[in-house]
Amino acid sequence: MYPKSIQNLIEEFSKFPGIGPRQAARFVFHLLKNDSSNTDNLIQSLKNLHQNVITCQLCFRAAEADQKNKHICSICSSESRDPRFIAVVEKDADLVSLEKAKNYSGLYHVLGGTVSMLEPEAPQKFHLKELFLRIKNSPSNRAIKEIILALSPTPQGELSAQYIERVLRPLNVKISRLGRGLPTGADLEYADEATLKSAWEGRK
Repeated sequence: MYPKSIQNLIEEFSKFPGIGPRQAARFVFHLLKNDSSNTDNLIQSLKNLHQNVITCQLCFRAAEADQKNKHICSICSSESRDPRFIAVVEKDADLVSLEKAKNYSGLYHVLGGTVSMLEPEAPQKFHLKELFLRIKNSPSNRAIKEIILALSPTPQGELSAQYIERVLRPLNVKISRLGRGLPTGADLEYADEATLKSAWEGRK
């Protein structure tokens, strides 16, 4: 058994997605081997995470708090973005991948989850109702022209796309999906820029 201080930290790291006790132990011993200043930097970064990062009230992505507008992210508040286009993504990492591809200048909406046949309650957990109201209540000079379902080509992504199309149908807004540049089963988060560009241009 490890000393209590080490064991406690192993248990904390083990709570991270995909991290087991062995990997968690490696993290702890890595910290022990490094200079204490590295640990201090980690502690400060963790504090900053909760002090400086907000969830945007419009698109629901995690973003740095802005002094001018503390509740809306820099993308949603930018005058250079086209508010008539909304790309719907599952998670923040997918949004980051699309931004890196530099092929899109509209806005985003982060669902925060996908539909699963094993979890009938899943749709209630993500931000689909907010998307519906966002489209419905958009002012005439910013009327939504297209909703792009930028979801991974996985069974969950396909189920989610079908579900979203069904929910948004009464709004009579154009809904498109990414083209098949992405291999079936691939995660959007890990797609390279060229693949994303091809999928984006081939959307239908």
